[in-house]
Amino acid sequence: MKKMFFVLAASALSLTAVAQKDGDVKPNIVKINPLGIIFGQGSLAYEHAIGEKNSIVLAPSFGAFSFGGFKYTSFGFGAEYRFYLSSSKTAPAGFYAAPGAGFGSGTIKETGTTDKAKFTSIYGKGVIGNQWVFNSGFVVDLNGGIQYTSFKYKDNSNSVFSGLKGNGVFPALAVAIGYNF
Repeated sequence: MKKMFFVLAASALSLTAVAQKDGDVKPNIVKINPLGIIFGQGSLAYEHAIGEKNSIVLAPSFGAFSFGGFKYTSFGFGAEYRFYLSSSKTAPAGFYAAPGAGFGSGTIKETGTTDKAKFTSIYGKGVIGNQWVFNSGFVVDLNGGIQYTSFKYKDNSNSVFSGLKGNGVFPALAVAIGYNF
């Protein structure tokens, strides 16, 4: 309930904010994905403008949740290189396209048994999005695209996870809120 209140409060603040003038945008942003936290997968991202139309994003992530008799924990790291395409704005504000890559590692356990599997994953993605930077420093970032992920699993013998596979193309969606400094 507290998480839902946080998301609603942040959304209400964004509706009352006014976008910054181009010269007021600072080069650094720290942001979180509130929807990910609600679903058990948190990420913190740092974005730094490295030019007038380019930035880099570094994003460690972590996850922990239980569902249907299974417990999932993970950690990972991702990065993006953003190309800002808005002619009237400078990085890190406006419309952008970004390739990205990352890796993850974690464990899936069946509760009440000794069955577990460790996994590693790597991914490559392409997204387009828009990032709004407001006078208060508040930031809203929305993007979407596609991602190819390759998983490798290692399980204890004769477990429920034997033969588990999961490579493929998946949607890549993100909603983030943060602060520009």
